Amino acid sequence: MNKYYIIMCSFCLLMGMGFASCRGSKVAVASYPEYTGEGNIGTKKVTKVKEEIDECEELSLNAPAKELRAYASAVDEDRDYARHQATMFAKAQLVSDIESLVLNVMKGYRGKTKKNGVSTSSADVKQDVGLMAENVVKQCTVICSNRYALSDGTYECSVCISVTSPDVEKIAEAATLTEDEKLGVEFEAEKFRDSYKEELEKFRAQKLKK
Repeated sequence: MNKYYIIMCSFCLLMGMGFASCRGSKVAVASYPEYTGEGNIGTKKVTKVKEEIDECEELSLNAPAKELRAYASAVDEDRDYARHQATMFAKAQLVSDIESLVLNVMKGYRGKTKKNGVSTSSADVKQDVGLMAENVVKQCTVICSNRYALSDGTYECSVCISVTSPDVEKIAEAATLTEDEKLGVEFEAEKFRDSYKEELEKFRAQKLKK
C-alpha cells in the first residue's frame, strides 16, 4: 500500500464520507473561486472524491417503462426501524410524484380538448388524486433494500420501491373522467392517452436530472 493511498483514505474518513477505503473511488484536484465579503480573492484548490451511488438510488433512477419508482434512506439505532422509516419516506415521495404526474396529465389533456370549467388544480381534485395515489402505493413492491452499519453504532437503510405505470394511468383516467362528468362533456380517450404518454416522458427526464 503506497503513501498516496494511505493519505487519500485518511482524507475520506476525516471528511465523513462513509468510505471504508478509497479503492474504486475517483480522486481529482480542482480549483474553485474563493469569495469573501469583499468579493473574489483568488482561487483555492481542493481534493474531491467521486461518491459511488447507492444501488437502490440507481435503480430508482433507471425505472423501466412500465414502472414508477422512488428512493429514500433513513438512519436509526434500530436497524429494522431504519428500514421501516426509509420505506415510509419512499412511499411519501412516490405519492407526491404520482400526484404531480397525474395533475400535469390532466392539465395537458385539458389543453388538448380546450374544455373550460373545473380547474385541475382545485383542492377537490388534488384530494381525490392524493387518496388514489396512497391506495396504489400501499401495494408497492420493495425492489431494493440495503443496510449499512455506521461507526457510531447506528444503521442506515436505503430502499427503492415500485408501482406499475398502468396503475398510475388508471388514477389519471379516473380523475379525468370525474372532471369530465362535472363539466358535462365526453371523455376523449385518445387525447388522454397522448397526454399521459407525454407527461410520463417529461417526468422520467426530470427524475434523471435530479
